[in-house]
Amino acid sequence: MENENYMGITMDNSKIKKLKLTVKTDYEKILFYIVTGLFLIYTIFPVISVILFSVSGKWNMTLLPEVWSLSAYRELFMNSLFWTSFGRSFLVSFLVVLMDILIITAALLGVELSGSKRMMTLLETISIIPVALPGVVLALSTVTFYGEAFPLLLGSPVLLIFSEAVFAFPFMLWSLKNAFRSINAGILYDASCTLGVPTWKFILKILVPSLKKGMLTGGIMVFTTTFNNFALAQLIVGSGWETYQVFLNKLMRIDGHMASAMVLTSTAMTFILVAVCSFTGKILKNQ
Repeated sequence: MENENYMGITMDNSKIKKLKLTVKTDYEKILFYIVTGLFLIYTIFPVISVILFSVSGKWNMTLLPEVWSLSAYRELFMNSLFWTSFGRSFLVSFLVVLMDILIITAALLGVELSGSKRMMTLLETISIIPVALPGVVLALSTVTFYGEAFPLLLGSPVLLIFSEAVFAFPFMLWSLKNAFRSINAGILYDASCTLGVPTWKFILKILVPSLKKGMLTGGIMVFTTTFNNFALAQLIVGSGWETYQVFLNKLMRIDGHMASAMVLTSTAMTFILVAVCSFTGKILKNQ
């Protein structure tokens, strides 16, 4: 009899515990939905406002635009300066991605083969500097240094490309570092040397295909960061060689509708780039 009572009490306690866990889980779900909803509202409303403003012909005292128009997009796409600035930013971003991939891959391969922890610590320390310091400080220090050492580079796209490569250095380093850790590059290199594979063949046929995911992830972050960087472009090249963000800053003072259309265009291009890279990554993975 006592055993039955004890078992009954134990079962009741377990039911109470399950009920408490269920209630706690329900409260956590409700809190999660509330926080997520507020965050979405906080992030989506400004985007919706920009979209509405870009397609409005007249919008003064009403909740929605009084007149709808796509003239801002038409004028923007017919503007030759828009395409020129877009081409310049695309070229700079593409070259920065290539530079960072080549330099960081070579540096990490050297660290893996040498097994030097000090070199890895040095790379990680260097990668903190562009993140810790504001872009304006980096741009001013770059202009000051090269103004004294190499004045011919001031205001040139070459200086902008090298500066952007330094600024985007951490994003590529973190992506490729994780990729190197996942493939054990040192063991792969030793195995290839044992089999008589030349170093250049190891890099092209084994290392690069193994790092493709890290390169794609880092490439997307570096490209978008470089394409949307205003401080470096404004202080290094300015209006003498207008990039996308410099032209956008000038356009904001002239026509807000066209500026909004330009912001949405760059956002759409970013999403398209991410989608293309993701699709390419899936194809490479299947192959």
